[in-house]
Amino acid sequence: MKSATGSTPEGLPLAYNRAPCAALQPWVARIGVTSVVLPEGQTIECGTFGEQPILRMIYGSRWTAETADGSQVFEPGDRGIALYFGPCTRLMRLTAHGSFKVVSINFAPGGTIGLDLPPIQETLDRILPFDPFTRSPFPPEGFAPDNDARAWLDAAERELLDISSGDTRAPPDPLLAEFEQLCLTDPGAPLVDFAKSRGIARRTLERVIRKNWGVTPRFAMRRARALDMAAVLLNVIADEEEAEIRLRYFDQSHVTRELRKLLDTTPGRLQKGHHPLLLITMEIRQSRRLEVLARLASDDPRPWRDPHAEPHSLSRKES
Repeated sequence: MKSATGSTPEGLPLAYNRAPCAALQPWVARIGVTSVVLPEGQTIECGTFGEQPILRMIYGSRWTAETADGSQVFEPGDRGIALYFGPCTRLMRLTAHGSFKVVSINFAPGGTIGLDLPPIQETLDRILPFDPFTRSPFPPEGFAPDNDARAWLDAAERELLDISSGDTRAPPDPLLAEFEQLCLTDPGAPLVDFAKSRGIARRTLERVIRKNWGVTPRFAMRRARALDMAAVLLNVIADEEEAEIRLRYFDQSHVTRELRKLLDTTPGRLQKGHHPLLLITMEIRQSRRLEVLARLASDDPRPWRDPHAEPHSLSRKES
């Protein structure tokens, strides 16, 4: 397979992604584009795992997904298809039946509140076949793929600004972003201490997170630990972080149990196998995580990306 939007040193495809502009940041955490060319007849059987909703504009070959609603089939074609992915409580199995191009819009916590969607609990592990801004099953023209990855990403950001320009929603409750920061930086911290530091009761924290994340705070932190471990095994992590992440688990059997429950795999299979779609999702998440940790400036290269495989138009504004 070939990627026009970046890859690992081993040649596995990655998304060309970055933080959005300031006007979008209260609602959007990350925006990216992905272009993967597969040999005729080749498929990718993999999966995705998002903690927050993700809007994907997909172009190209047929996709199938195993969701809470059962098996679903999507035919993007050249016109494309808009798919709203709810947060995951377990790996969502996906199959790409050929070459594809995708615009990914990763929402910030609370970033979809007020978009006339079902309660977030009702979207867990589901795919809704429309763009929540336009209510259309088809992407607006501004998201259409471009051979220049930088131009494509910039155009997608402009289109997102345009379709959300009439948005009068208030920014999400700051507590949601603060809890996301806890999940990304210290997912083993005592929840009672976090609640106390924010001047709220543990019960209030439970209520706010369950309502706006769709899961309990305890599950959100357990999920974050597992996704950090998955990033270690997929090698999309800064080297100096690996030891600390591994120490979050009592022993290897603890790691194995958690990955089986959440990712339906074992550490060995995850590390030794090829998981292109999950890798793309995890790399975007880890890029967000390094920003939250203030370990990555917007113009710093990410250590897991092959610098020779980046789009030729890469500028210092993107990484």
